[in-house]
Amino acid sequence: METSPASAMRLLAPHLAAEPDDWYALCLAAQALIALDDCQRSLEMSGRAAQLNPSDDWPVRLQAIAHRNAGHTFDAPRIARHSVLVNPANWQTHYLVASTDLWADAATAQSMLAAEKARELAPDEPSTHSLVGQVALALGKSRLAIRSFEQALRLDPENSIAQHELARAHLRRLRIGKSLTGFLAVGRLDPSLPQTRINLHAIAIRAVQLLHYTIFVAFLIGQTLPPVAATLVAVIGIGASVWARYRGGPALMRFVAGLWRADRLLMVWASLLAAAGAVLIVRPLLSLGHRQTGNPPPHAGLQAVVLALLVGGVLTSWIRRVHYKPDYLRKRR
Repeated sequence: METSPASAMRLLAPHLAAEPDDWYALCLAAQALIALDDCQRSLEMSGRAAQLNPSDDWPVRLQAIAHRNAGHTFDAPRIARHSVLVNPANWQTHYLVASTDLWADAATAQSMLAAEKARELAPDEPSTHSLVGQVALALGKSRLAIRSFEQALRLDPENSIAQHELARAHLRRLRIGKSLTGFLAVGRLDPSLPQTRINLHAIAIRAVQLLHYTIFVAFLIGQTLPPVAATLVAVIGIGASVWARYRGGPALMRFVAGLWRADRLLMVWASLLAAAGAVLIVRPLLSLGHRQTGNPPPHAGLQAVVLALLVGGVLTSWIRRVHYKPDYLRKRR
């Protein structure tokens, strides 16, 4: 029967009272305290275990994880690197270095070396391939990221993080068809999980960016061929809405609705683009009506409205990129 962290602590407390120098029991307690979000006591116990058995990397790794959960962006990467010095043959120490760098938003070429070393030592572990992909994505190497996520999914087809990140990597390379295929899994996943929300949020940002590019292209086409521009925007809008409603699933719809609370600026940006698309759609209809009445169509005025909305979208995206992060992205866990 599986023991809860609280039950584990109740069982370990009398043993540690009698045997305070049992480093293994101290590690078990530190691990349970991490699960209970008691970072300070976990640091104390893992630190004591590291003193008692300095040749084992487990207490050092627990220290790094406790520092990470406590939000210590300097100590967590430093101690993660120390765990490699203690045991360079354990893939988990290299994995910890790369994953901690990602958590601290400090991924570098050294992080990639650590992730690749973890994968080399544990090639059958899906998480090592997924980690290489995540570091590659953070460093802008989307092709390597795609290959890594695909390998992680070959080893573990239900790996939700790899599914999300692969879809995001395809979006980075503007592979719309493949990214949409990846999104089919989103609705079956739980957006209440922190990692799922982070990945969904990144996907939402990229989707709005792509919408902006599409509306801008339609605006340029509309200078000479308004009906073609209107058809392009209408097809994309209707297709995206139908897909989100019937293929993305209710979980995806709840996440999108929650973005009004989580990231208002992103939704303002999307609303400006939706308004620009609506103007592009109605413009040929207004032109047709004016031709029937003999009045000149208001081309210039509608073009100026679309351009103003696009500029407003650019300004909104700049403001949110500089000044804004959702709460669940600020809490680096």
